Amino acid sequence: MKDGRTKSNKYRGYSGKKMLIACSMIEDEINDVFSRFGCEDIEIRWQDRGYHNDPDDLRRVIQREIDRAEADGAEIVMLAYGLCGKGAAGWQTGRAVLAMPRFDDCVNMMLCTGKRSRRNYLKAGHMYLTGGWSRDEGALLTMLDSYLAKYGERKGKKLMKLMLDSYTDVSVIDTGCYELKPVLDYADECAKQLGLAKSLVPGGNEMLEKLITGEWDEDILVKLPGEKVLDEDFEFEPFN
Repeated sequence: MKDGRTKSNKYRGYSGKKMLIACSMIEDEINDVFSRFGCEDIEIRWQDRGYHNDPDDLRRVIQREIDRAEADGAEIVMLAYGLCGKGAAGWQTGRAVLAMPRFDDCVNMMLCTGKRSRRNYLKAGHMYLTGGWSRDEGALLTMLDSYLAKYGERKGKKLMKLMLDSYTDVSVIDTGCYELKPVLDYADECAKQLGLAKSLVPGGNEMLEKLITGEWDEDILVKLPGEKVLDEDFEFEPFN
């Protein structure tokens, strides 16, 4: 095995108990895969969406969940995470095979609608939204409400605009996995309140589909027992 650089097949021929450790931020997208492909033999262990705010905390919590999955008999541990601010660096299994998308974060993963052709899919100045991100405790309008409550309308909006000074657009990623209209309405309100433009960009769910259904190609990072996830594993290389 060479870190996910061979042709795809079902779990690379590995078998046994499968567990998926997943960020609840992408629950819509994961549920979409499960509803379309069944996957009844995979146990999901959902994790709080807030851990991505602190890479060190994320590293500790997910390693603990990996260890717990192995203790409960998992032989294939799949992680619905990206590198996440280097929070994934250092994750490893003791005896199970570990697999995860080879992307820096969920945004890049969802913006990739075909084979991975570069490392960064984000556009400068764009703040991205999906159904999950519009419901997050740290979502834009929730943050704005807290600023208004704390500082009043004039100062609260000014502070928010200063914080978002480098952003020009609120961009909704259409992954096809959630009802679009409420998120577009949410983006409309964000744009109105914060003086941003709004856009809808095409997205996809192919990477989570590959991960969960076992069609592991070079877009899926695979680690054998004892091998650590490394920052450099996520560099883009033009595989043949």
